[in-house]
Amino acid sequence: MPHPALHQSEHGDALLRTVEAAASVGTRHQFFVWLRLHLHRFVPHDVLLCLPGRAAGAAASDALIFNSIPLPEPVVSSLAQSASPFWRDLSAAWVLEGRRPAEVLLAGLSDNDAVRGLRKAGFVSLTVHGVDASCGVQPSLLLAFAHTAPGDASWRRVGLQLCLPQIHFAVMRVLREGQHDGEPGGAVHRHLLTQRELEVLKAVRSARGNLEIGEQLGISALTVKNHLRTIMRKLGARNRVQAVAEAMARQLIV
Repeated sequence: MPHPALHQSEHGDALLRTVEAAASVGTRHQFFVWLRLHLHRFVPHDVLLCLPGRAAGAAASDALIFNSIPLPEPVVSSLAQSASPFWRDLSAAWVLEGRRPAEVLLAGLSDNDAVRGLRKAGFVSLTVHGVDASCGVQPSLLLAFAHTAPGDASWRRVGLQLCLPQIHFAVMRVLREGQHDGEPGGAVHRHLLTQRELEVLKAVRSARGNLEIGEQLGISALTVKNHLRTIMRKLGARNRVQAVAEAMARQLIV
């Protein structure tokens, strides 16, 4: 049964915009922006983990990770491992719930690097849902939304159920875009930016101005500006905020 809040005109209009905006998602950056600007209202989260199913005869893909808060690189690597006990436990919990949106406590999962990393970062639970052959939809996909704030679990589950088709097809388009770029499973462009460009971008993420960044890195404000121009060109971003979002979506910075 729909959540009572969805009967309000404001939420109904927002849901329609969320569905409509999903149709234009085709890249990692577009998906990340859609998550933050649209889906977050219905499924509040700080990290989204997406594990695509393996096509017949194909190698298993790493999980896609979209985080709006920093995560250490070892944690990101452990979360991306599709064959880990972490993903097996999440899948089992979802199946046990009848393949409906499930709230899964990290404390109830097997102890491993992924679980320890999430708990250390302040996470307590995940909202898990997906599609598989039993749903009559291919390819399969398992989703795990991690959140640091308790929030309304029933609201998250309803929002996830309503938006699942849009999430599924958007992720599939992102994966195809990655494959066309020669990156199996949408792997990350880890060497797209130079070390100096990454340093500049991390400073921008901390809301520092060009002059302050220059003083921090020992370069001029003009050099910082030139670095930012190069970064935005490489990432296809129109401004510095979008460049940070794109870099986080690609896991270039955490």
